[in-house]
Amino acid sequence: MANPVMNQVGEQMRRTPAGYPEMPGYQVGTNAPYGENTSAGNPVYPQSATPVGTSEYDPHTANNGTAYNQAEPLGAAQRISRPMTLDDVLVRTGASFGVMILAAAALWFWGVNDLTANAGTMLTISSVSALVAFALVLVSSFRQKPSAAITLGYSLFEGLFIGGISAFFEYTYPGIVIQALLGTAAVFVTCLVLFKTGLVRVNSKFMKIMLVGIVGIVVYRLLAMVLAVLTPASAVGNLDQITLFGLPLGLLVGLFAVIFGAMSLISDFDMVREGVRLGVDKEMSWSCALGIMVTVVWLYVEILRIIAILRDN
Repeated sequence: MANPVMNQVGEQMRRTPAGYPEMPGYQVGTNAPYGENTSAGNPVYPQSATPVGTSEYDPHTANNGTAYNQAEPLGAAQRISRPMTLDDVLVRTGASFGVMILAAAALWFWGVNDLTANAGTMLTISSVSALVAFALVLVSSFRQKPSAAITLGYSLFEGLFIGGISAFFEYTYPGIVIQALLGTAAVFVTCLVLFKTGLVRVNSKFMKIMLVGIVGIVVYRLLAMVLAVLTPASAVGNLDQITLFGLPLGLLVGLFAVIFGAMSLISDFDMVREGVRLGVDKEMSWSCALGIMVTVVWLYVEILRIIAILRDN
């Protein structure tokens, strides 16, 4: 999957219903009848009855007749408290977006009262919040379990980041924020319709194209940042203003970024559907909410950049 935040969901989807890692030939959600061959060609045999002349084995009293607590397994199983539902994802995603909107609105209304006086403070808050939000995404990507605190914390700091940059863009380009919000909503609805109708299907080819595209966008952004720092006065120092086929390079890259962001959003929808179908733990809905938020915020920022470049030209 291209969205690293969804790693936790994908990992549990690759486990058996009891929570153990898959073995070769096992497919989650299937139960091959006894005696039939599995997809890997390994036969599955029924358990034999207790052999004549031997006592029946009881795993609960195997340790010298002392029963043990099954609630504390020795293995690395991941017990599922309750399967995740679509409602779980919707509620947690809505709560996360609510926190982000409140944080963004708070910084926005505080800053726009006197943007000239508050510009430095807003820039500091936005920059630090962006770094903290990025760190939380990294932490979530490498954690074995989802965390409501990480998801809501990301919502808070990302909201501060969004509120700050939106205020600066709005001050420079009046009306740009509502345009970017409408554009983001249009992309979201379009992706949802394409996914629900089956016009776009997530397969291995789809994922490969999306992954290559996202890596290319990241490399371009990093290269542009390095050149802007090393050669700020030269034409190469601002890659976005270099024209290609009569269009600014930044505009073309931004359009491709929106396309690949939309593909990432569709893959997020597919991951949610598969997670619900395979019955992953309900707590995974926090990871789904975080993954969708990361993609939507990325789309909003890219659309904001595109509109700004169009206004400049």
